[in-house]
Amino acid sequence: MSRRGLTRLATAMVGLLALTGTSSAYFYYYFGGAPARFDLNAVANNTIPFYISNHGPAALTSGDSFEAVVSEIRAAANVWNGVGSSAIRLSYGGLFTQGRIDNSPGIDIEFSDDVPPGLLAVGFPESFGAPATGSNGAFMPITRSFLLLPSDMTQIPYYGAMPSYSEAFFVTLVHEFGHTMGLQHSLASSVMSTLTTSGSSKAQPLGADDIASISLLYPAANYLSTVGSISGRVTMNGTGVGLASVVAISPTNQAICTLTNPDGTYQINGIPPGPTYYVYVHPLPPPASTEATPDNIYFPFDANGNSIPPNYDPATNTFAAQFYSGPNGTRNWQQAQALPVVAANNIAGIDFNVSPRGSEAVYSVRTYGYTQAGLYVSPAPVTLGAPAPVPIAANGGGLLQPDQTVTPGLSVSTLGVVAQLGDLEPYPPPTPYIAIYVLYTTFGVGPGPKHLLFSTPSDLYVLPSAFNAVSNLPPSVTSVTPAFDGGGNRAVVVAGTNLDQNTRILFDGLPGTIETVNADGSLLVTPPPAPGSYTASVVALNADGQSSMYVEQTPPTYTYDPAPAPSLVVSPSVLLPGSTVTVSVVGTNTNFIDPNTNLINGSLVGFGTSDVVVQQVTVLSPTELSVVVTPNIPLSTNTISVTTGLGIISQALGNQVVATDPQPSSN
Repeated sequence: MSRRGLTRLATAMVGLLALTGTSSAYFYYYFGGAPARFDLNAVANNTIPFYISNHGPAALTSGDSFEAVVSEIRAAANVWNGVGSSAIRLSYGGLFTQGRIDNSPGIDIEFSDDVPPGLLAVGFPESFGAPATGSNGAFMPITRSFLLLPSDMTQIPYYGAMPSYSEAFFVTLVHEFGHTMGLQHSLASSVMSTLTTSGSSKAQPLGADDIASISLLYPAANYLSTVGSISGRVTMNGTGVGLASVVAISPTNQAICTLTNPDGTYQINGIPPGPTYYVYVHPLPPPASTEATPDNIYFPFDANGNSIPPNYDPATNTFAAQFYSGPNGTRNWQQAQALPVVAANNIAGIDFNVSPRGSEAVYSVRTYGYTQAGLYVSPAPVTLGAPAPVPIAANGGGLLQPDQTVTPGLSVSTLGVVAQLGDLEPYPPPTPYIAIYVLYTTFGVGPGPKHLLFSTPSDLYVLPSAFNAVSNLPPSVTSVTPAFDGGGNRAVVVAGTNLDQNTRILFDGLPGTIETVNADGSLLVTPPPAPGSYTASVVALNADGQSSMYVEQTPPTYTYDPAPAPSLVVSPSVLLPGSTVTVSVVGTNTNFIDPNTNLINGSLVGFGTSDVVVQQVTVLSPTELSVVVTPNIPLSTNTISVTTGLGIISQALGNQVVATDPQPSSN
């Protein structure tokens, strides 16, 4: 979070000091016991618009483009729109010019030099309205959020060059959108975890914890009746432990977690029903070199405006992790008590009495898999029933001694009877990793994320979603060849391995449409619309979470057929507030597509401000649009941008956009 965002949060908090109540999870931004979130009653159709700066990045990696960056941003926002149990929706509102005044709720995405070193991006709620009360209690209405991306994507500190098609860039975009909507960091290896422990991928970005957290903050109708909860208290020497992480997990379910209140009480909500959940508690990790607080958690405030940090020091005076097995707890999951979670019910009294220790024995572990193509990827894919041992690389605090030998007494196992693991080995110096060899993966557990337990004689560390059990090798794209479909329309043949009807073929951030699976396993795909001679990176994503970038980190490309540059003529030239206005958009060399029948690639019209609400877009022909808008401020229609697929027509991108007054009547 930037200094500007922190200042605004601290200032806004003062207005909430009179609010009281208890909170059930501090992965939200809390002020006086109330979470910060958008007021969906203040926007149309529960939809928060987001706008992208028309300046674009100052520098992009070779072959990348502003249109590609925009497509990845749109795709990342759409990930959150796919959560059916959440009521909030995000909509792309086009390009905006910095400095414009916007009085309605929204999210601005800028390219900035203010992204701190060590971060790929920054997202945060930036301004707030007056405290409010909704159906779920008191909250602080977010009126504006920001998402800052690096201005120079060729020289990001600690990362180097970052192409827009990369796994890290996309997962980071999804993560930062979560922040803009009010989510804090999680410790469940979900997309809202920091990159240190995240188990998210471009093909499967959201975890169960992400779905629960956004659904609890913006619940859809009847959501709370479909999930259960677990509650209790964490104490140490009779005193409540604040900001301890409490996690519900099972061998076949991803983790869902919460942070304790200052008095040590907690309630994990949003747990899908299931017969066997284990609950464990662990401390926050010591802050990394790039973090201002442990896990970069933004602490809650008390009624006097003071932040409430954890009442333990994660670096020097912390506590040992344990599973719930009654009052004393255990470090052995096989001795933990299994809890059956039932919809609309809470399991109360799951209390922990933790033991103090100087520092965590193991913390902040990240795992990687070594693919057949010689690439390290995360999360590590492990093929079910692999005939030979599969190495997983792990690095993190406490795994190695200063002389790079494995920490004495360290052992690693799986939660549940998932896999047999071999002895731990250090990688050759100076590589600060250990190798965990998966000797055998049990078919009975099925595919999906699996969890690792790092045990020492006196402590325990659990890494949820440490590796991904898969049935097949990752997809690959070996060639992209221009072709035609049965109707004579432009298509492409995507050839490779492990491709099927359920594979998603992305052209930059947007999916093509699979028309046919050919006898040789290749796919006939209709690409999304794009400008003439546009070059898009082509990536395959499979439902098991694997990507063709696991095979080749620089994907093949497809170059569209040449075509003249498009332009627009828009009338009227000025939008005046007070009534609904119909805007005529006439294009040259355009191919407008009805957004009502093609939500992804249809023509989207934006005016760069949430003070102009686009009510309806009607495609009259491939070269003519009718746009019904409700302006709340006077605005020149020169600010219009029309996005169709990968193509963006906007004055800021150098295309001709001419606004005209309506022609006078001949009568």
